[in-house]
Amino acid sequence: MNWKTSFNGELAVVFGNAEAVVSAFPEPLAARGLDYLGQYNPLVPESTKNYICYLLPFWLQEATGADTEICRKLSLANVYIMLYFFVQDDLMDTSPADWKEQLALGNLLYVAFLDIYRETFPPASPFWHYFRSYIEDWAVAVATEGQAPYSDRALAMKASPVKLASTGALLLTGRESLIPAVSDTVDKVLTTLQMVDDWADWENDLAEGSGNSLLSFIRREQQLAADSPVAPLEVKQAISLNGALGRFAQMASERHTDLQQGPFQAPFLLAFHESLVEQLIRADNGFSARKRSLARGGFVDWLSKPIKQ
Repeated sequence: MNWKTSFNGELAVVFGNAEAVVSAFPEPLAARGLDYLGQYNPLVPESTKNYICYLLPFWLQEATGADTEICRKLSLANVYIMLYFFVQDDLMDTSPADWKEQLALGNLLYVAFLDIYRETFPPASPFWHYFRSYIEDWAVAVATEGQAPYSDRALAMKASPVKLASTGALLLTGRESLIPAVSDTVDKVLTTLQMVDDWADWENDLAEGSGNSLLSFIRREQQLAADSPVAPLEVKQAISLNGALGRFAQMASERHTDLQQGPFQAPFLLAFHESLVEQLIRADNGFSARKRSLARGGFVDWLSKPIKQ
């Protein structure tokens, strides 16, 4: 069982369908959309990988009872959702010069996933309640990012629309009673995924003033306000000298134990989560090894250098 490659054949179908739809967008948005799609196609070398966005329906197929056609449809919708919200993030974070084209493309992607949902779920379906709820979660999360202390709930909310795939599959197969347990499981995985992203991005987030769970964790440990300024050197010292990254990773490790012991089991999703936890643990182990090797001196010089791995 390989959570990453077991469904490459299905992803080829899904992204092939996505390319067909995006290529029908009016120009110049079709070309721009295809380029954007290629940047996130997991089958393209050097692309940015966001596995949970498009693999979630397949990872949960046994639990949801959804057939292959349903999984493909919900995966395709999640591809459009992924691209749509990435466009939103880009516009909020960088205010690019070509923001008009980006905004226009985002609206076409929104219509693309909405077309799938309207075709699949009738107006009276409970799906539309969840649709509104997950979009509201995202909106609140991005609007308040960096303004409140670290919390698992806030981290998961930012990616709530991903759950439209799992919730949609359960509704289509008559397993609505599983939605709370599956949602809780996916939220836990999304929380750890955001922690890994925040570990990788903390330097940029600190420079840009963006929300970051690792920085919030360090501020909380130092009993600082959520919006208190903190210098890069202070963060490096907290990570490398004071073991903050290890304690941060331990939170993810404990979450994995909770998932293993929880009422809902999804082997592929659990394997993906384990890989995320291992990334944080490996990063901390690297600092622990450096700390031991530099215990007799040289720390000040080392701390002044970039630490990205």
